[in-house]
Amino acid sequence: MNNLPLTEVYRPSLLSDCILPDRIMKPLSKWKERQNTHLIFYGGAGIGKTSTAIALAKELSPNDYLVINGSKDNDDHFVNNYLAKHMTSISLYGSKRIIIYDESDRLTDNAQAGLRKPLEDYAHITTFIFTVNYPEKIIAPIKSRCIEFDFNLKGNEMDASKFALIIRLKNISKKEKKSISNNEIELIVNNHFPDIRKCLSMLELY
Repeated sequence: MNNLPLTEVYRPSLLSDCILPDRIMKPLSKWKERQNTHLIFYGGAGIGKTSTAIALAKELSPNDYLVINGSKDNDDHFVNNYLAKHMTSISLYGSKRIIIYDESDRLTDNAQAGLRKPLEDYAHITTFIFTVNYPEKIIAPIKSRCIEFDFNLKGNEMDASKFALIIRLKNISKKEKKSISNNEIELIVNNHFPDIRKCLSMLELY
């Protein structure tokens, strides 16, 4: 029996599996070809920032990526010691190493300042993806070294993404043999979207 939550079991492994509007999906698909800059994903909780980052890492560097919890490992001592070792060494697998700094808006100002030069010096061997709830807490020098993506949905993007999520949840419910109707799935999405994580957690209850 698989005891993993649905949010982990069905976490995307490819960028194409992510539920994203075209204004994010298209440039990220182009970015994959070159991977020539760092990224910042920002927006509300549960809308797919970390899942998208992990999908990119699994697709581009499946044997050499690291996810760091910025709410825990967020000071300059961590950055200058532990993290520096991962940034400066060449990957043994022939691809660029990817470091996902989750909740990186929790980084102290000193920690962020300590990242400025390494982000430039080691960009040829290490790519950073920062996920952020509050982009105003990220200092300008880091933003200038990254491409920023706003994951908050705009206008008609909401309806298209809701429809895609409803289809995804219906497929998951069939695979998991859930006793839930299509109307109940639509109700979950209508009540909790755009928090995709919350929608999956609610589906877990059936």
